[in-house]
Amino acid sequence: MQHAVSAILLAVAIRFTLVTQTLAPASPPTSPASSSAPSTNTSIAQQLLTMLQQDQTARGLAGGQSSTTGPAVASNLAQIDTALTQQLKDIVAQHGWPTVALVGPDASKAATLLLGHTTDTAWRKSLLPQLTTYADRREIDPAQLAIVLDKQLVAEGRPQRYGTQFKVVDGQMAMITVEDPGGLDALRARALLPPMAAYKQTLTRMYHLTVSNKIASPSPPATTPAP
Repeated sequence: MQHAVSAILLAVAIRFTLVTQTLAPASPPTSPASSSAPSTNTSIAQQLLTMLQQDQTARGLAGGQSSTTGPAVASNLAQIDTALTQQLKDIVAQHGWPTVALVGPDASKAATLLLGHTTDTAWRKSLLPQLTTYADRREIDPAQLAIVLDKQLVAEGRPQRYGTQFKVVDGQMAMITVEDPGGLDALRARALLPPMAAYKQTLTRMYHLTVSNKIASPSPPATTPAP
C-alpha cells in the first residue's frame, strides 16, 4: 500500500511543480530554449506527451482532478509503468535524453516524470549523473529532476534531499526523512521547487489527508524488483 501511495505522491509532486512554478524563484537567464526552437523534434515530443497522459490516467490524475477520497489508481499500474519505461528507453537509445532543446519544455518534463515512475531503478540511477549536469545547465527542468532524485534515494533506503516523498503513517501523511532539514527550503528554492508549506497544503487538498509533523523512515531497499 505504501509503495502505491509513494508512487502517486510522486506524480502529485511533479504535477504540483508544473502548476505552481510561480511560487519558486524565477529561472536564471540561462533558462532552456523555448518549445518553438527550430531543433525541436515534434514527433518525439508528441509521443512523450501521449505517454504522460497514459501515466497520469493510470494514477487517477488525468485532467487535474481527483475524487473526494483521492485518486483512483489502476490495478495494473506496475505493468503500465514497465511498458512506458521501455518506450522511454527506446527514445533515449535513439535520440539521447529528451532535453528542452530536443523536445520542448513540456515534453522534457514529461520524460523526467516518466523516469521517476520507472520500474527499472538501476537504469534510472545510471542516468542521474548526466541528468544532473543537464539540470545545472537548465537543459532540463531542475525541479523535475529533484523529485526523481528523491525517489531514487528513498528506493535505496536513504534520506531524501528535497522533501518531495511522503507516505501514509497512522492515517496521516508524513514526510520521509531528509538529509538537511534545516536547509530544506533553501535547497528546494535552488531546484525551483515551491516552499514546503505550500507543497504540504497541496497534498492535503489532493488526498484529503492531514500532513503531520512526523518524519517517516525510508523503507529498506528491495532485494528484488517491486511488483
